[in-house]
Amino acid sequence: MRRKHVLFETVVATVVVNALALATSLYSMQVYDRVIPRGGFATLWVLTAGIGFALLIDFIMRIIRALMVGREAMAIDAEVSEYFFDRMQAVRLDARPPGIGTMAAQLRGLEQVRQIFSSASIFVMADLPFALLFLVVMAMIGGVVAVVPLAIFALSLLLALIFSRGIREHADRTQVTGNRKNGLLVEALDASETIKANRGGWHMLAAWNSLIDTVNSHDVKVQRWSVIASQTFAFLQQVAYVGIVVWGAYRVNQGEMTMGGLIACTIISGRINGPLVASLPGFVVQWGYARASLRALDQLLAMPSDQPLDMQKIRPDTPGSALKVENIVFAHGESRFGLAVPKLEIGAGERVGIIGSVGAGKSTLLRLLAGLVPPQKGHVLLGGIALDQIAEDSLRREICYFPQDYRLVSGTLRDNLTMGLPTVTDDQLLEAASRSGLDDLVRTHPKGLDLPIFEGGGGLSGGQRTMVGLARVFLLRPLFLLLDEPTSNLDQENEARVLGFLTKESEPSTAIVIVTHKLQFLGAMSRLLVMQGGRVVLDGDTASVIDKLRRGEKAASAIPQPQAGS
Repeated sequence: MRRKHVLFETVVATVVVNALALATSLYSMQVYDRVIPRGGFATLWVLTAGIGFALLIDFIMRIIRALMVGREAMAIDAEVSEYFFDRMQAVRLDARPPGIGTMAAQLRGLEQVRQIFSSASIFVMADLPFALLFLVVMAMIGGVVAVVPLAIFALSLLLALIFSRGIREHADRTQVTGNRKNGLLVEALDASETIKANRGGWHMLAAWNSLIDTVNSHDVKVQRWSVIASQTFAFLQQVAYVGIVVWGAYRVNQGEMTMGGLIACTIISGRINGPLVASLPGFVVQWGYARASLRALDQLLAMPSDQPLDMQKIRPDTPGSALKVENIVFAHGESRFGLAVPKLEIGAGERVGIIGSVGAGKSTLLRLLAGLVPPQKGHVLLGGIALDQIAEDSLRREICYFPQDYRLVSGTLRDNLTMGLPTVTDDQLLEAASRSGLDDLVRTHPKGLDLPIFEGGGGLSGGQRTMVGLARVFLLRPLFLLLDEPTSNLDQENEARVLGFLTKESEPSTAIVIVTHKLQFLGAMSRLLVMQGGRVVLDGDTASVIDKLRRGEKAASAIPQPQAGS
């Protein structure tokens, strides 16, 4: 354990704090039994000096303990947060829940867990075992009077378990609905333009209010249990005090204990049951929410990962020269129909176009070839090695994937261009910007490459976001370049730039696979695949495939038609 010394120091501080907690009760007993009856004020000042020193030590030790635990809690929180964020990023794309906002809310559950382990409640839990020590001391002073706080202490713990079960169910439901509420909020903000344009605000507001009502209905029940628990523990503490005074009065009258002993017993009783009254109700509620958060985090950890902990992935020094498909099958969610490709091979330097109707499986095939999602059956191989066995960094170095909807992250233009790449010079950035058509933006904006980019690419048009993605593609020298409708947002001039790079300036050894409906791009491809219903129905050189389609051997609707900008 890396933190053994901190744990040891905290335990020592806790022992000292609880040992010194007995000082005030013993001080009171000595004053009532010896000082007051005899008028021994010299003794009083000696005792007062001793208790003052003990209180000072107690004050210092409590501060030290709180600071140590707080510091380590922050360090642990940073490590755990890093682990969960990394784990969330590694979740396979096909295994992610449909609601990204809901998934993010699950990760936010770490806050609930952190609060319970960094709050004052954790000190109460650490101090509870010392209640047994206090009971022993109380029995030594007052004899059987110690039975009263013992019974109340046991009853309080039993009631805490009962209350926690009542809180747990409603806390779980509150957590689930709260996650859905967060997902709805993210969705409403992300799709605000569509919602406004289609007058959908009332629909989203109705859904929001429904979730709020559900959350509140469960929160009210949690609060009800919390109030009942708080008042019950306070009542039991008062019962314990009265019981000790009544029983102690009889024992004092019978000469079985002193008045000072009775005062000491009431003080010690407060040390036994006081923490329960002060913190246990809040701890029970916090634990209910934390338990629900832990369950949500467990669900996150249970999702399949691109980086399994029990597997060391391969980093081949020499990548293979061919991308092969062997009997792959893939379906989205619970869909019975999906993509099925028995055999496909793309060699180094090939230029392959893919066409097909909407929903034919073109984009899904590219994701499978890129290793972004694994096939449910079969294998995609690079140099004879299955993609899911190759380390992520090695795989991304050899296979570059450009999606239809290229999204940017918060930061600067430079950040988005160089993210995950080795050292890139400004000259290389400017050259890539020129090839993609981004150079006008870089040249005219006051901040140039340091132009600020907001979440999702806010501040740039759809075409400019596409240019950023293409510029990044041009910075890479991958073995396989997989492009999904790369110029759908570009004008004719910038489209021609991209086509010129792909046909004339790209590395001869780089295989280019492009999903497109632009005739000039298909004309630059030497091979053409036609997809229909998740199957590759035609595969051959471009001219012969187009000729077959025109002669009606397969669905002619798959042939791209001339269009503006084509």
